[in-house]
Amino acid sequence: MRKCKLFIFCALIATGCTVKHQNEDGKQGYLGTLKSKNSSEISGSYWGIQASTLEDTLLDKAAEIGVKWTRLGASWPFIEKEKGKYDWSGTDIAFNKIYDKGITPFVTLGSGNRLYTELTTYDDPRLAEIYGYRPAPPTQNPEALEAWLKYVRATVERYKDRIKYWEVWNEPNHRNYWGTIPDGKDYGKLLKVTALLIREIDPEAIIIGGSMAGINPGFTEDFLSVGTADLIDIISYHNYGAIPEGRIYPAVELWEVIDRYNPDIQLWQGECGYPSHSSTRDYRGISPWGLNIQSKWLLRQAFTDVYFCKATLSIYFKLVHLGGRGERQERSMLSPIDSILGFPERGGSRVRTKGVNEKCLLSNPDLVPKPAYFTYQNLCAVIDERYRIKNVDHTIQVLDQGMFYGIGPEDDAFPSVPLVAGFVTAEDDHLLAYWLPWHPQEYTLETATINLEINDCQFEKPVRIDLLSGKVYQIDNFENKNGKAVFYNLPLSDYPFIIAEQDEIDLN
Repeated sequence: MRKCKLFIFCALIATGCTVKHQNEDGKQGYLGTLKSKNSSEISGSYWGIQASTLEDTLLDKAAEIGVKWTRLGASWPFIEKEKGKYDWSGTDIAFNKIYDKGITPFVTLGSGNRLYTELTTYDDPRLAEIYGYRPAPPTQNPEALEAWLKYVRATVERYKDRIKYWEVWNEPNHRNYWGTIPDGKDYGKLLKVTALLIREIDPEAIIIGGSMAGINPGFTEDFLSVGTADLIDIISYHNYGAIPEGRIYPAVELWEVIDRYNPDIQLWQGECGYPSHSSTRDYRGISPWGLNIQSKWLLRQAFTDVYFCKATLSIYFKLVHLGGRGERQERSMLSPIDSILGFPERGGSRVRTKGVNEKCLLSNPDLVPKPAYFTYQNLCAVIDERYRIKNVDHTIQVLDQGMFYGIGPEDDAFPSVPLVAGFVTAEDDHLLAYWLPWHPQEYTLETATINLEINDCQFEKPVRIDLLSGKVYQIDNFENKNGKAVFYNLPLSDYPFIIAEQDEIDLN
């Protein structure tokens, strides 16, 4: 019987990009689909998006996802284009519009300004050709630092009644964005004087430091060691990678550093996404690419950030990119083998800074939502501020590996061990997310089958939610016994399924 079902399924996947499973509409227990929620209908959540647009109709698209946070910029060189003169036209529009959508912004202060520091680039000519020239940071000379602080003062004073979250710089541990060879203590000195100034202007401001490319415990140690630990409220990171769960390992080390200096500091994931196509600018990832792969990656990042990395915010990068499709990077130093294998810069993750950024959730140029747009919409509809993290003590028994060969009881190596993330409401309603952290595949031809046992957990009327499709199924094959919830014959795949109480979700 299984072979017949799989044969029919293989015929179906050729007609569309939504992943199909053995559990479909015709399956007994199918209840319907999730009802989406606008940002204005949600009081708060872990989820955000970097919109990268000021267009009203596109900002409406962000609100229709249901995110509650976004990252905006108050870039120094875009505001101060002439010494001593500030142009607020762009930031005035951005900071006013976003609140109308029910979304809270945090604002990045940063970028070197060529009015005050020299342009620099990489010593490696191949990297210089990719990245071009950037102004050195304002720590390079007293005039630049004074000008930086004047810009910060003018910006914060102008917007302090609307903006409460200020982030200092973008990826100061990345050579291209810092403007010279990164130095954690140098950045820490800039963070310190900037944080003191913001606190002077607005004692209620929330200050975000780090904004690191990746998760870098050593760099964090350096900038906290120069007196910033009691001045900042949040440390943020941007950890691009093909398998999002890989960031868990450095996050453990990062928390050891944070706890040593100030355990009250929160952690945010402030910018990260994955491309649906290989022909993307900036971070590229590795094959395979695909619309469903992007959707699965988005979900896995979200749960990895808030549960395993203990981040209180996870931002997806990004909603839209309006760059020129087909625009390619000039490459004057290709080797003969490059013409056969392709350009290998940074292991294939950054081959150009031109063209379309395919990490966006709206396609270019038609601005049609990709599947990941609806996937994120489903996540935002299910998990909001009602839920807090709850550590789960669990046991998984693999009954059938499906297409995921090598996840049996004898396997104990990452990424062959299924993961579980737990949440609970104040009313003690539990929610579980469980998945296999393999490199996501475009199509899941046959899910694995597991039994899942959760200690210190009870369910009354559980449902299983497929966040890719938004479909909801009643779970009958479970029991509560000895303070445990035990689920039998659950499907397991390379993206998170949700188990939640039926009365905690809204169905169409």
